[in-house]
Amino acid sequence: MPSSLKKVLGRALVFAGALALLSWGFLCLQQLWFEKTASYLLEQRLRSSSSVIGRRKPKHNPGMVATKPGEVIGRIEIPRIHLSALILEGADSNTLRLGAGHVQGTALPGTRGNVAIAAHRDTFFRPLREVRPNDTILLTTVAGVYRYRVEATEIVDPTDVHVLRRTRDSQLTLVTCYPFYYVGSAPKRFIVHTRLQG
Repeated sequence: MPSSLKKVLGRALVFAGALALLSWGFLCLQQLWFEKTASYLLEQRLRSSSSVIGRRKPKHNPGMVATKPGEVIGRIEIPRIHLSALILEGADSNTLRLGAGHVQGTALPGTRGNVAIAAHRDTFFRPLREVRPNDTILLTTVAGVYRYRVEATEIVDPTDVHVLRRTRDSQLTLVTCYPFYYVGSAPKRFIVHTRLQG
């Protein structure tokens, strides 16, 4: 290979690497900016709703109402494994780039049924690899704070949607890709089954 061609190839590779690094940096900054802004707005909504609830003294918690795709609906936390992420409505690729996503068509937090939340295994739900039965999960929304207890985990095929089935009692199902350290599009799904605590 001529030396001039080697130089051109070398420069092209350096340029491609720099471009990839800049793109990754931009995505990280965008994610950080969104997290800070959305967290601030969520805190403001929580303060506002708690002061209104305090004045009204409702006899029951009506739960959440339907939200628009991409709207922040709350925060999920699993204290023991240091997982904390914003929850947005919807589970498309743009939404899951910014946080965890509420799977549309499943119950909303605070209502009866199966609430399903998905997130990427290599970002927001990476700590799920350490989850175990009896771990506490907190779901904070403007309608209240809901406490769930982990009952079991399972690994299923991506086409196995029975995990999203409707239920009569209040459950929370977490979904992410599996294996956690797989390179590329992971072949399985890691499911966490939980139940609302009284």
